Amino acid sequence: MTNWNDLVGRLATLQCEVAERLDEPELSAAPNPPATERDIVAAEQRLGVYFDAVYRDFLRVCDGWPRFGKVHLFGARELGIGETWRRGSAFAEVYFRTAASGSLVVPDGYRRVVVGKTAVPQRFIVMLFPTAPSNDGANACWDCMSGTDLCYPGFGLWAQEEATAISYALREELADLRCLH
Repeated sequence: MTNWNDLVGRLATLQCEVAERLDEPELSAAPNPPATERDIVAAEQRLGVYFDAVYRDFLRVCDGWPRFGKVHLFGARELGIGETWRRGSAFAEVYFRTAASGSLVVPDGYRRVVVGKTAVPQRFIVMLFPTAPSNDGANACWDCMSGTDLCYPGFGLWAQEEATAISYALREELADLRCLH
């Protein structure tokens, strides 16, 4: 199980440190405050789905994050209603209807939900959530980019691997900066 407090805390701290050293404040966008159970249930009702325990735990630690590396992770207060979410979802639906991607087939009883996207529409994070209560555990998570769809067994694993990649890239930025001075 993902320790969200640790993952979010470490990455937020590193992003702030790098933003300060590089004088790039946009890198330091903090994660949103935690979602309430009411926020989470309202999002599920808007979307007509049931979130798995891992995704719920993430929302309880941070209700989305405008800058998880380069990905805007949507919070419960944005899912299903925010303009950025709507545009990302519309793009994702077109993407999955084209020949660009045939890997994410939605089984009966599930709905595809965009949970994150980048500023450019070529990359988005999608999960399948059941439309009825389920005890199946974590739901698969896809990182979709220009026809290359990487499937993860759950949001927690995707987030851990993405945080590792972000941390590596940020530390490389710091190392490059040290070499220049």
